Amino acid sequence: MGHSANNLAAVILAGGKGTRMKSRLPKALHPVLGEPMIFHILRAVARSGVPPERTLVVVGYAGDKVRQAVAEQGPYLFAEQAEQLGTGHALLTARATLENLANPAENILLAYGDNPLLTPATLQTLLTAHFETNPLVTLATSLADDPTGYGRIIREAPSGRFQAIIEENELTAEQKLIKEFNPGVYVFKGKWVWPALSRLKKSPKGEYYLTDLPGFAAREDGGTVELVPVDPQDILGINDRVQLAQVGDIFRYRVLREHMLAGVTIVDPASTYISAETEIGQDTIIEPNTHLRGTCKIGQDCRIGPNSILENATIGGNCQVFASVVQDSALEEEVSIGPMSRVRPGSYLEKGVYMGNFAEVSRSRVGQGSKQSHFSFLGDTTTGPNVNVGAGTITANYDGVNKNKTVIGARVFLGSDTILRAPVRLGDEARTGAGAVVTKDVEPGVTVVGVPARPLERKAGQPSQEPTQNDGDGVSNP
Repeated sequence: MGHSANNLAAVILAGGKGTRMKSRLPKALHPVLGEPMIFHILRAVARSGVPPERTLVVVGYAGDKVRQAVAEQGPYLFAEQAEQLGTGHALLTARATLENLANPAENILLAYGDNPLLTPATLQTLLTAHFETNPLVTLATSLADDPTGYGRIIREAPSGRFQAIIEENELTAEQKLIKEFNPGVYVFKGKWVWPALSRLKKSPKGEYYLTDLPGFAAREDGGTVELVPVDPQDILGINDRVQLAQVGDIFRYRVLREHMLAGVTIVDPASTYISAETEIGQDTIIEPNTHLRGTCKIGQDCRIGPNSILENATIGGNCQVFASVVQDSALEEEVSIGPMSRVRPGSYLEKGVYMGNFAEVSRSRVGQGSKQSHFSFLGDTTTGPNVNVGAGTITANYDGVNKNKTVIGARVFLGSDTILRAPVRLGDEARTGAGAVVTKDVEPGVTVVGVPARPLERKAGQPSQEPTQNDGDGVSNP
């Protein structure tokens, strides 16, 4: 029997303080591969078939921060655990919201917000087992040589039938030798679990433990408890910053491996960081010490790096980003950047654009086939196609109050050290001499030189002597 989203809801427990993290930040918001760890588990749950509007996050310590971060990811539900009275109490806080859904959940998937390695496939395995066997509780279990810190799974001999979960501090010496442990991922029958919660007894520590529920199902309620073995790596939790780094490393390598198996060359996985939400086309090469952050989309046959950082960048095919930074911007095909250049947020580089070393663009659109040479800056600028931006050229776009726009037409030639004081427009095929300071609009086809720049005058009968990029005589007024 398949499962459908309308009879299923998920609860993510994210109310813990994470005392061992020694941090003012709630544990669920500590980053794994550049994103709060809870985002990874929320995505895994969504991709296993539970939509955000049926996923409830239980918040507690610094709950407003967690709620705010999660709310930006989708229409999630929330419940607040004002007092930290254990995992059973945390689930109880979700009851009213989930029972009042237009279509109340018949089955509840429960996981922890500090398990970012849980995969959609593992959750689907758990859900499939639950819907096929129809037990009161389906429980993930795993094996470890040293399961210290986890509750152990107690089975009946010789049948192997589930009996109970016993927390570590209550284990006998013999039970401590059991290698099967409870990682804390469950699917409960909704109609059964809510009344069952009221039967939980306080532990000696003053907390109500979820782990008592499967025991009720097996011993007192005559129901079955389905055990589903999962990979111990999938359920590694995070309690301190050492484990944060260890889990981050596993997660990072999983992402890299997926790209490599899909046809991407990653020259040095040890120094490469790729976010979980990045897409990369076939035969692209990622060079050492490259960081792809946020949501990046990279086409085929690109070469990114070494020493490049891309954040929320869209890169067309056959591009090269060499030792440079691209943030919240898009590149069409066959764009070449670097080394030591930066594309700042809000920029768009059309096909075949070339940016040399130490070049920068910000909130600008650079036209097809344009070349921007070294030590140059284009801010709040639109250029037409095939523009030449000479070395040292800058747009003076900020007047102390406003950022002003520069518009550069097609096939414009800007000589070295040109300053364009915005707002200003240059018509198609206009030219500037080296060192020109352009303060007024330039008509199409006109050459301007000097400080301030003026149209180049020619004596009658004199051949045209338009300055080239390296002209040095354009600095004086005509």
